[in-house]
Amino acid sequence: MTENTLIIRPATRQDLNAIGTLHRTVARISQGIARTESELTNAYFTDLFHTVEKHGLMLIAVDAAGQIIGEIHAAKSGLTVFDHNLIGLTIVVHPDVQGKGIGKQLFSAFLTDVQRRFPKVRRVELESRASNEKSTGLYRSMGFVDEGRMKNKTRNADSSFEDSLLMAWYGPQTETGQQALANKDINRQTR
Repeated sequence: MTENTLIIRPATRQDLNAIGTLHRTVARISQGIARTESELTNAYFTDLFHTVEKHGLMLIAVDAAGQIIGEIHAAKSGLTVFDHNLIGLTIVVHPDVQGKGIGKQLFSAFLTDVQRRFPKVRRVELESRASNEKSTGLYRSMGFVDEGRMKNKTRNADSSFEDSLLMAWYGPQTETGQQALANKDINRQTR
């Protein structure tokens, strides 16, 4: 998929059914997303959209046929003490187009919009299964850094447990963000 056939735009209420279908499709995949298919109800998406609409950001990727094939969102917690953070970052890309750069394009647009719309946000937080190397590799390539590991936090569909990684992206206005950008440039030059 080329960039000119992909439209990345803010989600609207009219997109919620298609976003729900996308999330449920991804939830069927092992390590797709943390929520199970049965947890992805219409009420969940209505509440999520309300939260994001008030103090967050949700972008979708739409293909040339008008289908929503990717979505990314995060929001502030609503607590003043954490007002400089966007938390709960979640990204989903349809299984048929994973590995084609759509996640990277969504992340890039998302982080650019965060800087423009939320100039006081200093960090964006996410959590990932430690074993999901494909996803954590993408997150690191976008400037996210590992901040911690929670032992056996995640219970998999087969009832096994695994560690969760805590990762964060720091805005370029922070010292940590400037270091992450410098490291990203160094890694790019050594490839």
